[in-house]
Amino acid sequence: MNAPHTLYLVSHPPCVSRYGTHTSLSTAERVEIIDALTQTLGATLGILARLRHSQQTLRTVSFLPVQTLLLRLLNANTRYADFLVTGITDLGGHAQRDALYRLNDAAELLCFADCLKGIDRALRTLRAADALFRDCRASAIANNDYASRQLFQACTRHNGYFLSLINNHLFPE
Repeated sequence: MNAPHTLYLVSHPPCVSRYGTHTSLSTAERVEIIDALTQTLGATLGILARLRHSQQTLRTVSFLPVQTLLLRLLNANTRYADFLVTGITDLGGHAQRDALYRLNDAAELLCFADCLKGIDRALRTLRAADALFRDCRASAIANNDYASRQLFQACTRHNGYFLSLINNHLFPE
């Protein structure tokens, strides 16, 4: 019991990503952000599966603008999913893109209306993530963390683009 009582400060190693070093993010904050990005990725891949199913359901539709729209949404969805996978791995998380794509390609027999309902449910997750990304960006700006600010600006931009694309073409007000 004569051991010296030393207080050790536990610090987190700075996370270095393609945006630079995230100096203001603690390990707990990184885990929270990785979790949010993972949930967003899950919702995005759910939308991707429903869009692919819709494309298969409507493959006999000869109206070219419908097919073009679905192809445009599929391409935007794939780009956004790739961005999310990169963001997760940049922050120290783990996401295997190919395995996640195959996992979400499980065949569900849904009509087109059910696909739209599933997409609408997934959009709620994307809207919640958008609010979180904006809050994190404001925090990064307040803490003068340039790398985190860049990351969250990119997250907000990609998420906002994808949300507006789906809302404008599938769920117009």
